[in-house]
Amino acid sequence: MLWIGAIFGALFGWIGILVAALFWATLAIIKLLWALTLFAVQLIIGASALIARATAYLFNWASQRRSPSSPAPRPRQAKDIPAELRPRRKKPPAT
Repeated sequence: MLWIGAIFGALFGWIGILVAALFWATLAIIKLLWALTLFAVQLIIGASALIARATAYLFNWASQRRSPSSPAPRPRQAKDIPAELRPRRKKPPAT
């Protein structure tokens, strides 16, 4: 950036050096705004990911608290099935 100041200073004197300095400052401000924008985007993405993880954790935590601890499932027995739902067995025809 010094060469811009040197060229503008040689061509236009002190005003050229001032213009070059303002040009350099403008570029520096643009770069700063770009870096801050990228940082803000990363911060938003990170915060939203953290909120999503916290929501999933709280949902799982709350659903585990609500479900009662049930005993191990036992095999179904014939007396548990109503009579109208049991299969009827037909005797084979006599030969």
